[in-house]
This record gives sequence, structure tokens and C-alpha cells, in this order.
Amino acid sequence: MAWDRARRSRRGSGEGPHPPGSPGFPAGGTNVRRTLYGLVDRQFLSGVLRVFDFANPDLHIPARSETTVPQQALFALNHPFLAGRAKALVARGRGAEPAEAIRQLYRAAYQREPTRPQVQAALAFLDSASEESPPPPAPETLAWSYGFGAVDPGKGRVTGFHPLPHFNGSAWGGGPKWPDPALGWVQLTARGGHAGNDLQHAAIRRWTAPRKAIVSIRSTAIHEVAAGDGIRCWVVSSRGGVLKSETVHNARADLNADSVEVEAGDTIDFVVDFREGLNSDQYLWAPVIRMLGPKSDPTWDAARDFAGPAEPRLTPWEQLAQVILMANELMFVD
Repeated sequence: MAWDRARRSRRGSGEGPHPPGSPGFPAGGTNVRRTLYGLVDRQFLSGVLRVFDFANPDLHIPARSETTVPQQALFALNHPFLAGRAKALVARGRGAEPAEAIRQLYRAAYQREPTRPQVQAALAFLDSASEESPPPPAPETLAWSYGFGAVDPGKGRVTGFHPLPHFNGSAWGGGPKWPDPALGWVQLTARGGHAGNDLQHAAIRRWTAPRKAIVSIRSTAIHEVAAGDGIRCWVVSSRGGVLKSETVHNARADLNADSVEVEAGDTIDFVVDFREGLNSDQYLWAPVIRMLGPKSDPTWDAARDFAGPAEPRLTPWEQLAQVILMANELMFVD
């Protein structure tokens, strides 16, 4: 079965079975043993087994059908585990000339030599891949950054801006678990977020001006919960100080600015803190910034431009190794 071959199990390395529903593919790559036996919990079937079309454990299955489900291909294309294995495979053959390096990849993955057409196809793939360049990120996304800090009301400035360290695919936060043990509840999503546990951990969505201009700001902060005491929202310019501030509790408030002068590198921060008590401090707030001038001037939309860190692309050699690992000769073992 495919999962037998691909899955790295704690049981295989003497660490005990995986808990129900765990992914089974450690991001660090410290476990390199193949699974011969794995825990099957009928109530909490592992996601790994579901990806590879594991038989229903509640039924008697005397024979398995050979199936190929889309989750398998999506896993092989997108999961960081496969990308990490591809990188490790290529690292083993560094220094060899191209044809020999290809033969090393085949020997490591399939325990056989590649055929001549396979070597030629791999060389052609490497030649074509080397001519490609990744598309650059949209320039609007580069203007936004996501962090936490505090507002000094007396000075009208943001103090101690710190970037949030973890992106889970849909939100920036302190770490894989939310709330994070160190940074707490602070979080930013495409359309809003959650204030942090204290005034020093206010959620900050920062826009950095790419050049000198006059901009307008249109935004509506929304707090939709009657519990708690609401949130405080600030629009703070690094050049002009506090532009707008509102307390919002189970309501909405417009925080707009018609004309704000900025120089290249100036920042405008959209800050939310928990006011006085940590209770139901989630909110919606996705500002839009427009340059005043010709219609061709750009617009920055916080919801549209929201993004995580740039994903490092695999090199052509690592892409070739991933293709080899995705083939049925390795992924399916009967």
C-alpha cells in the first residue's frame, strides 16, 4: 500500500504509535523509517490513511481494490514532507555529473538503473526547467506586513512593532497552536483578526509606502459580539501620528482618512488592542489604501493582498527528484 511506503511512523523508530488523526509526516524529517505496522483507530482514522484511500476499518475487506484518488497526487505535489524528501535525495548526489546524478536518484528511489530514455527525459526536463523563472509576487502584497506591538497614546506612535512569526495558511499568529503559549491570542487574517492578551500585544496590520504620494484610507472596523468590553482601533501614521481611533463594541465604525501625505518607507498601522479585558476580541477590519492621482495609480486592499511568506521553490534537480518520488513505482507497493 502507498501509505506503508511513504509514511514515517513513530512506532517504526521506537517512539510509540501516532496519536489519532496525526499527520504522520514530521516537518523536521528526523524520522526516516518506513512503517510496517501502524495504529488503526476505528473512531479516529488517521488523515494519512484517508489520503491514501485506506479500507474502511469497520467492514470486512477480504481484498483491496487498486485505486488512485486525487488526494494522493495533491499530497505528492503540495505536502512539505515530499518536498523535504526530494531535497534530501538530491543532496546525496551532489558533485556528480548530470547523467550520473540522475542514475544515483534512480538507484536511491527504485533500487535500479534508469533506462537510456529515462536518462534522456530527465536531462531534457532539467534543461527546460532551468529556463523557467518563478513569477514575482504581486507588488501590492509586499507593502503589507503583520505583527504586534503597542500604541503610545501620549506620543501618538506605535512602539515595539514585532513581526508575527507563524503563518498557518490562512492567518498570521504566534505559532502552530492558537492561542500561542508565548504570544497568546494575537492573530491577523485576510479580513480581520484577534487582539492580543495585553496592550503590548495589539494586532498590527502595517502598510509601508513604496514612494512619495498622497493616499486616502477607507476602512470599517467591525466587532460583532456582545460579550466583553469590545476593542480599541487605531490608525497610526509614522509621519503624522494617530489619524483615527475608535472604541468598537458589538458595532461598526468607519476609520477613514481623505488625504494622508507619505514618503517612501513611511508606515500606516492599523492597530487593534483588547481595550481593558480579554474577552471576545475578534474583529473584522480590512482597510483599502488608494493613491490620489491618475486612475492607473495602485490600490492596496488588505483582504485581496493578504499573503503568507514567499514559498521557496524547488530547484530543477529537486523538482526532478519529486517527480521520481511521485511515480507509481515508488508510491504504490502491493
